[in-house]
Amino acid sequence: MDPEIVLTTAQQEAADSLLVHLAVSPVAVLSGAAGAGKTAILKRVQAIRGGVFLGARQFVNARQTQGPAAIEETFFRMIEGAIENHDFVLVDDLCLVANAARRGGDGRVHLLDAALSAILAESRVLGRKLVFAVEDDIPWPIRRRAQIVHLAGDAA
Repeated sequence: MDPEIVLTTAQQEAADSLLVHLAVSPVAVLSGAAGAGKTAILKRVQAIRGGVFLGARQFVNARQTQGPAAIEETFFRMIEGAIENHDFVLVDDLCLVANAARRGGDGRVHLLDAALSAILAESRVLGRKLVFAVEDDIPWPIRRRAQIVHLAGDAA
């Protein structure tokens, strides 16, 4: 955790907005274009709030240790383990899993939706908070339950 992460004005506003939304909702989404600074924002929020950060590296490691399981199952197991052990979980690059599911067709999208629904239900029962970062499409189970923060372009 690096409390010295420097954010642009727009990024700081998004970080502040996430923290406000998390005070009233157990699920939040940070939406923004690739390269807009979503990862930096999540890391700054983690430095302030604590919790665990799950990004592409953790997902790749989970895929390697779990073998040929479907990408949705690996994703579910990774987040399930995090919410069992942490009260605050930040998930970066949700679009990696969502895009892989879309490429696999409707059946894979339904598997991802089921995994996300299970994750949201378990986190609610355990009283955990979740933040997801996405580039564009927010999967419907999350969109239905989340406070959404859109990362606007920085004027500076």
